Amino acid sequence: MQTEINLGKVIKRLNLIKELILLEEFEELPSHLAKLDVDENDAAIKEIIKDINSKFYSDVVRKIETFINQNQKVILYQDAEVEALKIEIKKLEIEVSSASDEVIETEKLIHDFSIRHSRELGEIVSKILNLRKTKLEHEQDGSKEKKKEYEEAKSDYESYSKQYEESKLNNQFELTEEEKQELKLKYRKATKLCHPDVVTDELKEHAEIVFRELQEAYEKNDLKKVREILAMLEKGDMFIPKSEGINEKVRLKAEVIKLRKKYAELIAELTKLRESETYQTIASIIDWDEYFKETKQRLSKELNTLEG
Repeated sequence: MQTEINLGKVIKRLNLIKELILLEEFEELPSHLAKLDVDENDAAIKEIIKDINSKFYSDVVRKIETFINQNQKVILYQDAEVEALKIEIKKLEIEVSSASDEVIETEKLIHDFSIRHSRELGEIVSKILNLRKTKLEHEQDGSKEKKKEYEEAKSDYESYSKQYEESKLNNQFELTEEEKQELKLKYRKATKLCHPDVVTDELKEHAEIVFRELQEAYEKNDLKKVREILAMLEKGDMFIPKSEGINEKVRLKAEVIKLRKKYAELIAELTKLRESETYQTIASIIDWDEYFKETKQRLSKELNTLEG
């Protein structure tokens, strides 16, 4: 027998099928049959489906009415607003998860570009900034303008040197294009199972730990680790979505407000990232290999000029 909640959906679907038959809209029946949640042991539903396929429509209407009359009394009363809230929470959970993925992927794009920039151009840029600093230091004539130029050059060199040294410690796994696609797909699948904003409060702390571990693995291109986390999550229902774990109307309303706010924050964060100068530069680059090749040639010429 269907569970009580599933039974309610089955009865709604059967009522709709009956109305379609009475309206002679037979071409609509297949799509609704495909959505009919049928229990393997439910002989009555199977008989109804069999009669529909055989086009015994009078038998179908009679059997649907009999089924509904026999089972209507066991359906638990469900507040329509509660059901609507649950549906909205499910939708918001998906939107929050997707927006979070977009933010993380945009941050990762900037992060990947920064690492490659440091790896391929860092040494040249550091030398250029140091030579500029040294040159301005020697050109100081006591004027405030020259001193300001020197202090700015010194700050640029020290800031970049620190960033460059830190980037050397940030090791990333090298992946093929196929592995990069797998990493992205598996990461997205895993986030939907453990995102802290879409799990019940009781599991939020644990979800944050797993989610943080997942993010770190994703940033490092650690495909093996992402695979392991996803496999662990798929073994069982470690985290219960709020839409399934909350029943009280008041709490549901609170969760809707909270998720709407979180979604708005994520969209604002994503917009800010994509409007940044760094992202705009990255987005304008068609071929990273060609970009770094040309930039390296240009910086090498500048370095030779400064050294000469």
